[in-house]
Amino acid sequence: MSKSSILIFSVLMPVLITTNIIRNILCKCLFLGKMANLPPRKVTSASKSKQDASPLQILLQMGFRRQRALKALAATGNRSVQLASDWLLTHVSDSNIDADDPREYIFYASPTGPLLSQLLEFWDKSKATCGWNGAHNFLPHITLVSFFKAPDDTSLNLAKAVRQVVENVGDPPKCTLKLEPYVSHNFMGLFISEEHAEYLKKIAVQYVKQVSSVLGVMVDTYEHLDALGTCFPWCAMAQEKNLKSSINLEAHVKSLHITLAYHFEESSYEDLKSLVEEMQPVEHSSWELRLYSRDPRFANHQVYKVTQGYSPQASDELELVLGDYIYIEEKEFDISPDGWVHGTSWLTGLNGYLPAVYTRRTAETDAWTLHKAVSLGNNCSDCKSESGSNTDSEMAATYPHEDAADLAYKKSEETYQEWDKYWSEVMNSRSDSILTITQGLPMNWELSKAAEEMKNNITNGTSKSRRWVFALRHGERVDLTYGPWVPHCFENDTYVRKDLNLPLKLAHRAGGKGGYVKDTPLTRLGWFQAQLVGEGMRMAGVSIKHVYASPALRCVETAQGFLDGLRADPSVKIKVEPGLFEFKNWHMPKGIDFMTPIELCKAGLNVDMTYKPYVEMDASAETMDEFFKRGEVAMQAAVNDTEKDGGNVIFIGHAITLDQMVGALHRLRDDMEDVQPYEIGRNLLKVPYCALGAMRGKPWDVVSPPCPPSINSSSGRFDWRILIK
Repeated sequence: MSKSSILIFSVLMPVLITTNIIRNILCKCLFLGKMANLPPRKVTSASKSKQDASPLQILLQMGFRRQRALKALAATGNRSVQLASDWLLTHVSDSNIDADDPREYIFYASPTGPLLSQLLEFWDKSKATCGWNGAHNFLPHITLVSFFKAPDDTSLNLAKAVRQVVENVGDPPKCTLKLEPYVSHNFMGLFISEEHAEYLKKIAVQYVKQVSSVLGVMVDTYEHLDALGTCFPWCAMAQEKNLKSSINLEAHVKSLHITLAYHFEESSYEDLKSLVEEMQPVEHSSWELRLYSRDPRFANHQVYKVTQGYSPQASDELELVLGDYIYIEEKEFDISPDGWVHGTSWLTGLNGYLPAVYTRRTAETDAWTLHKAVSLGNNCSDCKSESGSNTDSEMAATYPHEDAADLAYKKSEETYQEWDKYWSEVMNSRSDSILTITQGLPMNWELSKAAEEMKNNITNGTSKSRRWVFALRHGERVDLTYGPWVPHCFENDTYVRKDLNLPLKLAHRAGGKGGYVKDTPLTRLGWFQAQLVGEGMRMAGVSIKHVYASPALRCVETAQGFLDGLRADPSVKIKVEPGLFEFKNWHMPKGIDFMTPIELCKAGLNVDMTYKPYVEMDASAETMDEFFKRGEVAMQAAVNDTEKDGGNVIFIGHAITLDQMVGALHRLRDDMEDVQPYEIGRNLLKVPYCALGAMRGKPWDVVSPPCPPSINSSSGRFDWRILIK
């Protein structure tokens, strides 16, 4: 033994002996019951539960850069990690994604209920009679705090400040709100009665103070805040080094009003005046405080909504996706020689040329982000956004995403505008079909080329050649429809159905009600959506022999609803395949908790108890490559193993499942040169509930599904109390 070894041994030996002695003493104490209390444990940050991770921390763990993650959270109103990651993936090619340009925020008091309907009706009449004017760029509102810029990392606190303002100032006056019409040759509006105006001024001033505190800036103070007769700015220079310019906060404390019309043609004056005089504003109205933000790059752009999809034919053209918004400068229409204009997509941040005829102008506020909405004088209401807890939410395709804070929260007024358009065009004028209104062009499915081809080529599912493989997204889910629903719908541990669209009953599961927080069921509408797809396949003459479903409860229930609509033989069972589950990291904060096959069977779901999954999935984190790989392994194995038996296959999973199927089956081709890499963001926002994708083999090609899609309108929750006189 060397001298150095002897030296080390001599140093360590007393330590080892001492350690052994202490261990023996502790063991004896424990055995004799003399150690009643454990020593206190110092909890480090590394030992904290993953559930404590913030949305920002989760995005950083997923590999996104801090500045991008903050930008995504601010752009999506801090609704959920899922929405923020979707935003990042859809904006991956946005050249402005790394620009240090904070969003602009604005604070409104917005009418709701009957007064809102009355104002929107006035908007429609004024547009139809006199054309577009400046008031149509915004939803009906009273401006309380003008636009101000703030860093992306303050967006969540800016939203929370709205609730704090209401708590500090209190409820509005009990007296009836009166709105006084005002008409001039360059402006028309409704001015607020004095008592309510004073209340809103206090709200505005208090919010400026709250925001000043949030931003950590020094502001000029005014000793006499009661002297609200003149408008005053709160100007400040940021102390933080990363804020390069001053932050100007201006509370509106002068002549509070709702704008009805401005920037209109002189020739329209008389017609607009008549419309204002005909209007009798509702006195018993409800109001919300709303915090919005916008991308400052497009402050001087007009906003157009895509009414018809378009696939680019040249490198400088912009893809148009139904429901997307396009930012276009007004001058583009003046200089365009052919009706093609240059614009930027709200959905992706990409820009290019597009046919203007495929869009229609809409309010700028449609493309803003709602961060917080708090009802005035109603303690049971809360926000539409600022939902820091929904980190495992899956992106709903119909953006903007509804993330209601409690069961009775109504949908946005935009839904009703779309429905009103359909109703007036189709039901009253009898001038068009729903497919023209919602999709931009008429469609007769039975006479379409794709349908005729399928009628000639459809088999009964037993042929080994050119069989079908489908991918289906799950139906409408409870948590994205009702928000945090479990606290409202469980009394102790007993489920209580509090809405007709909620499940009739919930099956017992080992995780109890906490399991339903992590693993949501379908709504009743979600079941019906799945049945419609099955019914459509049955009417098209296409059978299914092999059904694979993600272990998420919403997917297994969708599979059962699909089989019910298909009227499939009971021998066709649902194979629960963990390889089809979506990206695990989206669910890490709350954890993953699936029902066991036995629990699913007891719940009435026709699950194959003998099926051995291709992929065994644990609750550990995974990379995006690992996610795509496990899906590929499961799908390819399922297709190959069922080839001998024949029959059509369906994978029932999530929004990404459709793209994942295409990538996995394309990789079964002999020629791999044209196979594209997996992408998670390209189509994620375009896949609605129960969207159906189809492929035929061999070779594996994407084809039109054998049944048409379904279009759903949205409905708010009826409040019976409106009938009280």
